[in-house]
Amino acid sequence: MLNDEKSIEMTIYEGNKYILGRLQGIQMMLMAAHKGSAIASNNTKGKERESFINLFLSNILPPHFRFGSGEITDLSGNLSGQLDIVIEYPLLPSIQVPTSSAETRLYLAEGVAAAIEVKSDLIGQWQQVKQTSEKVKQLRRRFSASRGLAPNSVPLFAVGYTGWKSIDVVWQHLQEGIVDGILIIEDGLFIWNPTILPVTQLSGTVTGAWALWGLVVALHRLGTSLQSTSLDLALYARPDWMIIKKICNRLNDDKSVEVNFYDFIDEEGIDTEEGEKILKSLKTEGFIEIITSEDSEEIKLNSVVNIKITHEAIKFTQNMNTPFELT
Repeated sequence: MLNDEKSIEMTIYEGNKYILGRLQGIQMMLMAAHKGSAIASNNTKGKERESFINLFLSNILPPHFRFGSGEITDLSGNLSGQLDIVIEYPLLPSIQVPTSSAETRLYLAEGVAAAIEVKSDLIGQWQQVKQTSEKVKQLRRRFSASRGLAPNSVPLFAVGYTGWKSIDVVWQHLQEGIVDGILIIEDGLFIWNPTILPVTQLSGTVTGAWALWGLVVALHRLGTSLQSTSLDLALYARPDWMIIKKICNRLNDDKSVEVNFYDFIDEEGIDTEEGEKILKSLKTEGFIEIITSEDSEEIKLNSVVNIKITHEAIKFTQNMNTPFELT
């Protein structure tokens, strides 16, 4: 959530007139494309998404950003559902379904700079944004190493060709915490929550054609924050290795200390069904010793399971080049 104080106005000073002139041209082109696509209502959503990418994003942001659509998954097995635009900072792979005719991909949460929902009318389609946000906000990025500059959640922006007419009303909707930024193209209104980045950032409301530049600033900062991160891709095949590493970190490699496994899993945002699979895997690998359980014959979902780590776990995790933070 944002502070109650309003952000400073970024557009009191005119700024670079050459950049402003081009932004004004892009703004007019976007609205012209929007009005033209309204005639073909069945394809409006796809056309508006393509226009926003082709006329704006891909023409301004540098080539190392890649734009597509699809779903995002994380190390806990959460899935975002279909997203209009996924902005990939391609340090990590993403997967396209070979049999799919659509240009959709499956993205790793740690490789996504931001996701954008593009709507014809943000007022009338705000509920759709809320539904999308519920799944996106469940995603959690778990970097193997990070300088603490990148947010642990996947940033989500809402773009409306039309929408609210007042920056104060846009601000009120941003404070709901549904999205991290809102852009209204027609009226030139943009505001975002820079506190999603762990480091201090300049903030401000942006109006007029400069609103488009405000989104560019936000996306550039978010993409740059990923430069200081890394991820061992093997963990997507073996997320239980991440968990045992974190447990060993939590217990300071002390084999005498017990931890309630399911309490730990809850803290990590992993559902109990997936937690059960991880628990059984760690037991089979010889990485944990189960001390107590409500059912000594069978491990049940949501049961109280106290565990200790083993010498094998300590030896294994000490050789892992994945210094996970305890967050």
